[in-house]
This record gives sequence, structure tokens and C-alpha cells, in this order.
Amino acid sequence: MTSPNANADATTVANKLDGLDGNGNNEPFREVAMLYDATLLGLGVDYRWAENGNVSSSSLDVITTLGKVLTRKHVHADGNSYDIWDAVHTILKWIIAQNPAINNNEPNSVNHGKT
Repeated sequence: MTSPNANADATTVANKLDGLDGNGNNEPFREVAMLYDATLLGLGVDYRWAENGNVSSSSLDVITTLGKVLTRKHVHADGNSYDIWDAVHTILKWIIAQNPAINNNEPNSVNHGKT
């Protein structure tokens, strides 16, 4: 069986990353609508490299936008600055405080089978 990458060159690799077919057209199944109705993230308002709602078939555009969203920090009502990782762990900390045994029935939990 011949490798599907046997005839790959810099142009074909770039086309794949950009979501283009062999004729320079966007591959519609790869188009992603990004940042629509995303005013909370502020990327179109006060971000150094502003970005508003847009559509792209480029893997690199999607990855870059995701990076912008995931690394964005906000100062919240408690005065602390949170990124998405901080926010997830803050929520998780609160949930576990409500019920410390919440995951004891999960086979992979360190507390599995304990009450």
C-alpha cells in the first residue's frame, strides 16, 4: 500500500494546514465559526491582537484563537485574576467542598470504595 503522503510537498502540506483543497478553495467541512457572541472574552475589544467573530478553515487560525481564549485572564469580583485553568479549579474546589466523597464510587478514584 502506498502512503497517502508519498507525493506531499511544502505546498500540499501548507494547503492542508490552511484547510484548502488542491485548487486553493476552502474545504467547507473544515470551516469553524469562531468568537461569535464572545463579548465576555474581550478579544475584539481590548486584546493586543484584536479578533472578532470570524470563519476560517485553517487549523492554524483555530489553534491560535483557542490559545488566545485559553490564556486570557480576567479580574473578577473577588479581585483575583483568573484564566480558564484557574476558573475550572476554583469551581472544582467548591464542588468537592460541598461533598468530599463525590467521586468515591468511581473505580479510578484514590478513595474508591471508601465512604
